[in-house]
This record gives sequence, C-alpha cells and structure tokens, in this order.
Amino acid sequence: MNCIKCGEPVPPARWEIGRHTCLSCGSDQANYEVARDYHLVLNPKQGYGIVEKGSPDLLNGKSSGRQ
Repeated sequence: MNCIKCGEPVPPARWEIGRHTCLSCGSDQANYEVARDYHLVLNPKQGYGIVEKGSPDLLNGKSSGRQ
C-alpha cells in the first residue's frame, strides 16, 4: 500500500478508510482545498487578512469597510 502521489508507504488504517495518500501528501491536498475558497487581501494599516471568495467585503471595493 503506497501513496498514489509519491510512492511512500501509507498506514494500513489510513488506507482502509479510503485515504490513498501518505500523511504528507494528504496534508498538502487538505491545505489546497482550504486555500482555494479564500483570498488574501491587504487591509490598510492592518496587514493581510483572509476573506472567503464569495464575501461581500470583496465586492464593495473598500478593504477597510468604510462607507
């Protein structure tokens, strides 16, 4: 039972529940799935923030939220 991405051994318990990737490749896939739903935006005087893709904060063009 080897990882379908890199060929490293996969723990038998993980393989039995349908996870056919090693822990390293599995965490990379999980990070990608979370990251594809969010945007990184720059807020004035605050640094960066994370906003969901469908958020109204992205649509109004004002990163600070002022009217």
